[in-house]
Amino acid sequence: MKLGFRAHDFGKFNTASELARCASSYLESPCLHFAPSKVFRDAVSPLTEKWCENITEDLSLCNVKIAVLGVYINPMHPDAEIRESQLSAFENGLEVAHCMGNPVVATETGSLDARNIRCEENFTEKNFSIFLKNIERLLKKAEKNNAVMCLEAVADKNTVDTPEKMLRVMETFNSPYLGVLFDAVNILPVSSVTDFHDYYNSALDMLAKYIKVMHIKDFVMVPSSKEYPFASGEVKNGAIPAGEGLMDWKTLFKLYHRYGLDNVPMTLENFNPATLSESIKYVREAFENAQKP
Repeated sequence: MKLGFRAHDFGKFNTASELARCASSYLESPCLHFAPSKVFRDAVSPLTEKWCENITEDLSLCNVKIAVLGVYINPMHPDAEIRESQLSAFENGLEVAHCMGNPVVATETGSLDARNIRCEENFTEKNFSIFLKNIERLLKKAEKNNAVMCLEAVADKNTVDTPEKMLRVMETFNSPYLGVLFDAVNILPVSSVTDFHDYYNSALDMLAKYIKVMHIKDFVMVPSSKEYPFASGEVKNGAIPAGEGLMDWKTLFKLYHRYGLDNVPMTLENFNPATLSESIKYVREAFENAQKP
């Protein structure tokens, strides 16, 4: 199991050596979902090759590797100037990925609402077509730099909000430089589902061959959420440490095993450092039990 962490859940650090010592104190040879500006108090912007090389070298001293370079952008931002700045930032990530051990460079798929929340225009064919044009631009940069970019779907919120839409994106480009960051909680409908097995079996049947990395976290149902003001009834709160919510991770890991995803890097998100050891134990046991006949 290639297990690791979303680095900024630990907080902010002054140096990569501090981050490396912290991450490796919980796991031997962990991988990271690494978003520089969220991890370091003095991260450079734009990223430079020299800075990335130094960070990677310092992490490697504790056998820590970067699996995902997280470049948090809204590729559909309604302000053209801001959108251009964010697309350029993602291109910068693609340019320097080779200096960080060739992690995938990942983002969510954005919203026409500047707050990056749901608006109905997100789900129109017109918006989807514009999104594809933006991805085509980024993909050209990925191909030029021999880098892999990944997209993450967020249900009931972003431009790509379902497994079916993500499959459309993958089939549109059919490129080895484009893949999926699969977050089982984020791709789950805000009202949840009645059958985890059927829902995720269908999603993975569509997307498994494109998945390059995965997130691991959990969710609970709450009466309301600022992220989903449109929803009626209970809604998903997907910011829960793994093992502390409703996600049936044993079923998910069985499906990951069935679809050949056991060796895909998986990073824990929304964890609490105070209970992280328990989360790791839970995830490992669920993963190992899922592999048994």
